[in-house]
Amino acid sequence: MILIVDDEPQVRETIARSVAELGYSVREAASGEAALALIEESRPSLVILDYVMPGMDGAETAREIAKIDAEIPVIFSTGHAALRVLRQTAGESASVLEKPFTLAELDALIAETLQQRRVRSA
Repeated sequence: MILIVDDEPQVRETIARSVAELGYSVREAASGEAALALIEESRPSLVILDYVMPGMDGAETAREIAKIDAEIPVIFSTGHAALRVLRQTAGESASVLEKPFTLAELDALIAETLQQRRVRSA
């Protein structure tokens, strides 16, 4: 299951629909706080997390996710304007899906991130 976290309903629904088209099961959350509650209920294989959100932003949410389960990989989703700030906050090695993105880019980054998780777990 992949958890999509974005405060903008249309963006969240579009990403969720795209991830479902790729064959993954999906859950959605409209905030960092809602995402953390869902993760406590059921651990996702991956979180696609908007970086710029009101309240708990993406970086803060990612830190809290790691406290719950450090093995859950996070892909940050952001527009070009926030990319530099994201890199400064989350680090150069953070997985980033830059909006707008194609279905092929989404598919490739999900597959790469899940593969890295499998390698780390082995």
